[in-house]
Amino acid sequence: MEYTRRRFLTSAAGTAAALPGLNLATATPAEAKTKLTLPRWRYGKGSYADDTVLMFRGNPSHTFYGTGPVPDAPRLHWSHKMPAVVRTRSGVVWAGTGWTGSASKLGDYVFVGSAGGAVYAYEAYTGKVAWQYQQSGARMFKGSLCIYDNKIYIGNVDNLLRCIDAETSKTLWRFDTGRDLDSSPCVVNGRLYIAGENGHARCIDPQDGREIWRTFLGGVGPGTKPGSNGSETSPAIADGEFYAATYDGDLFCLDTGSGAVKWKTRTHDDTDASPVVAGDFVYAAAEEKASHLFAFERSKGKEIWRYSKNTRGYWSTPAVAGGRIYIGGDDNRLHCVDARSGRSIWTFKTGGAVWSSPAVVDGKVIFGSRDAHLYMVDAQSGRQIWRHKVAGRIISSPCVVDGYIWVGTATGTFYCFGQ
Repeated sequence: MEYTRRRFLTSAAGTAAALPGLNLATATPAEAKTKLTLPRWRYGKGSYADDTVLMFRGNPSHTFYGTGPVPDAPRLHWSHKMPAVVRTRSGVVWAGTGWTGSASKLGDYVFVGSAGGAVYAYEAYTGKVAWQYQQSGARMFKGSLCIYDNKIYIGNVDNLLRCIDAETSKTLWRFDTGRDLDSSPCVVNGRLYIAGENGHARCIDPQDGREIWRTFLGGVGPGTKPGSNGSETSPAIADGEFYAATYDGDLFCLDTGSGAVKWKTRTHDDTDASPVVAGDFVYAAAEEKASHLFAFERSKGKEIWRYSKNTRGYWSTPAVAGGRIYIGGDDNRLHCVDARSGRSIWTFKTGGAVWSSPAVVDGKVIFGSRDAHLYMVDAQSGRQIWRHKVAGRIISSPCVVDGYIWVGTATGTFYCFGQ
């Protein structure tokens, strides 16, 4: 399969070297020229809000996708080209926002990590780079960051979870997880939760980086592929429960207080798409060897239904809204499925695989495709409302706040669309 993640990561293995003019291997931490003026933190003890997007999928259950109103024909406000790095053994260039790589917005700024080895603070409506964070030894920031108490938390392929001051870009602490870190963190009740390719789920104190508990989930045994081990999912947290899936095809439910396993169930293949919790159900989707979207009941992990009309696998995290599930497939389609029955409602075909996790805002579904387009379709009918051609494939997820859309490509350009 052309875009199989395992092949892509294996072919890209090698030693990082900078493109001409950019030496990330010897770069020192970039310091902000000016201190950002951020609003006083007013969102309590979590990395989520109802008026902005502070983390991957908006809230700990992964069911908040932004705020509108979203115009039917958004116009391009600005774009910015991010630096890139190239892996010398295979010649693969890493740039832009990776999978999952969605941005977060706080005050007048948008923050996002780059596969080119930097974290950016942009002026949200002008595109001016307020600061650019780079640190010696840092590799790809592929996952999404979260914001809590005016601090940024983000993982990196160098194995480190970093806490960065959002105003100054100063590193406050680093935590070594031991292996690649694509999983995106979230903070709930003053505790940070994350998974990782070393196979552990973790609970960490967001103030000082102290580990509170860790639980081994697996996914790192014989035969596992480099760059795709352990748990790449971003944990979903709801009602004192932690949900994450693994390379082994297991979905876990843990107790958030102790890390104890409450149950585990099978997805039957590597599961990179993050779980979503809605009501009495948790939804998960696996890759090509068991290409199903599953609904499990939350009390014991019993499978309720599976949707099997995409045979090429899922890397897109589903969105649950209005009793429907919207999810991108490696079959070049966005699928709309009834959340109760698993029945297909409609599909929308694009010209490339859909790894972007869709945002459902204002009755519209917004997502990117590997065909180098950003799409907007009607949530009820699946009818195309708008699309915009961009400079390269989109595999990350859009951030939507007040009808503005921020999204990056995997080839290095970050965009803002809006009114």
